[in-house]
Amino acid sequence: MYGSEGKGKILTLLSLNANHHDLNETAPTLKDVNCVAVSVAVSWTGEAIADFLKKVIGIGGMPVAYLKDGGTDLAKATRLLAEQGLPSVSIDDISHTVANLLKHEYQNHPMFDIFISAVGKVSKKFKQTVLACLAPPKVSTKSRFMNLRRLVNWAAQLLRHSPRGRAPKGSVLSKLRAGIDQIPRCRNFIECFLRDSGTLSECQKILKTKGLNLETYEESKKLLEAIPPRSSVRTGFTNWLDKHIIIAKELKLENIGMPITSDNIESLFAVSKQHGTGEIKDANRIALRMPAMCGELGRLKTAFLA
Repeated sequence: MYGSEGKGKILTLLSLNANHHDLNETAPTLKDVNCVAVSVAVSWTGEAIADFLKKVIGIGGMPVAYLKDGGTDLAKATRLLAEQGLPSVSIDDISHTVANLLKHEYQNHPMFDIFISAVGKVSKKFKQTVLACLAPPKVSTKSRFMNLRRLVNWAAQLLRHSPRGRAPKGSVLSKLRAGIDQIPRCRNFIECFLRDSGTLSECQKILKTKGLNLETYEESKKLLEAIPPRSSVRTGFTNWLDKHIIIAKELKLENIGMPITSDNIESLFAVSKQHGTGEIKDANRIALRMPAMCGELGRLKTAFLA
């Protein structure tokens, strides 16, 4: 995975034991992975990533599989390596898959833009008032659909604080109703989004903790019944399950549990940015610290730096 900081973009490669779920009863954490390679460049293309991975493979050997997000550059890199005689299966990270499914279903929803606009207006109205504690949470616009559930859940709670019936003039309830803008109009959007995202959240909890195996595959299929059959969210996630249980069988992990989340690399970027970077974030300084943030204390750490 790569992320941008300052004038550079960091590409980081972590290793995780494919049998993690046979050895652990929890989802992988940073102590379960090792940073095997890290590099900084002005930009990363599919070709550049493929060349970098080829160097790493020359030192450490072929990986069992690539666990990656939905980025087109990463997909192109693995395809180029396969064309060069270095094929390996690709596992699509579940978090990015879910975010993309929700984006496809709700980005063009007639109430989506109204909802986002209303949230911004409510935030401005509530700040530095008696209602400041009810202001919406901050959500990164860069990965909005990975965090949108927090906003929608906030809106649902806000509506619960505003029950039907008259509110006394000048009361906190009357001030609340005056400040929530178009949120009540979005009630149907809120309910549908929470139904879909809530179901997928339950699936993620199971699959991230236990991995994808025959048992968790069936559990997830059962949970998806809460979503209408024709929903693109349900069909899309069903397709993801069907595709990846085949990969799990190919890797002989269908009984153990195949790792399906790249949350560790997200955590690594978040932690690395917080330590010793100074007021001005510098990609090279952050990259140098990344190997030390992974694995267990006391183990010798080596990483390919380029």
